[in-house]
Amino acid sequence: MGMLAAIDMGSNSFRTQIGEYVNGTIRVIRTAREPNRLAAGLDKNNNLTKAAIKAGLDALRGIREVLALYPLDAVRAVATSTLRVARNAPDFLVQAEDVLGYPIEVISGQEEGRLIYLGVDKLLLRPEERRLVIDIGGGSTEIIRGYGAAIDHVESFHVGTVAQSLAFFPDGHITAERFEIAVLAASRYFEDIGAKYHCRHWQTAYGSSGTMRTIAEILADNAIGDGRMTEHNLQQLCAVMTGMKKVSKLGRLGVRPERAASIVGGLSILLALMRDLEIPVMHPVMAGLRMGIMWDMCEKG
Repeated sequence: MGMLAAIDMGSNSFRTQIGEYVNGTIRVIRTAREPNRLAAGLDKNNNLTKAAIKAGLDALRGIREVLALYPLDAVRAVATSTLRVARNAPDFLVQAEDVLGYPIEVISGQEEGRLIYLGVDKLLLRPEERRLVIDIGGGSTEIIRGYGAAIDHVESFHVGTVAQSLAFFPDGHITAERFEIAVLAASRYFEDIGAKYHCRHWQTAYGSSGTMRTIAEILADNAIGDGRMTEHNLQQLCAVMTGMKKVSKLGRLGVRPERAASIVGGLSILLALMRDLEIPVMHPVMAGLRMGIMWDMCEKG
């Protein structure tokens, strides 16, 4: 298959991963991230604002410049949650394809979950493992349960880091009461899924999103609890953030300014899942949607 490019037009940022398929493996050559918080650009009628459209197109211009540096054999660009719900997505996509120079596919939440799981499975190479994979994105959360390469259940929920942060921490102030209300609100999305995704059905839980990896890094780098993603340690992290009182101060924990706002909302969603599914520990993994896209291109030739 040669050199591949996967483009993930997510709700918090547009990301590109370029890899080379050699001897049965994919070696990542380049990753690039263009932050734009597209989900925050939806107005009350679920239309992308002019500012959001401009930010999205500017991000794609940056991605096209990266793609032009490599002799690519295959490119697949997918759009996820925000462009699934935006009423004017078709108009935006016409402009976006012209800027990018490649077709853009708006994928369903179930397809997004399938690709996420594929990327994780190819990294782990544990064919006998029963696992849960969770991806908390900017506009949606995907939950997948599987056995080795086979998926048993996959679902997508319309709750993500951007809207959660805007709804419960709109002015950047962090309080214990706001955190608890945000966790309870997130739990409403997951209240009926325990029968399928409860910890009794799997051996290991993996977090595949950038939000998960960032939270794991904060816990480890700041020696919060024993550094693992457990409910107890996440509660301690909530207390630390509450003590800081403002999102703007999260840089003290090593959080990049462009990620700070979404991390607070993402943490509330993660805590809801840890509680509702009784997850003992979440393991961050460096694979997900973009790696899944590349493997899917390889398998389909």
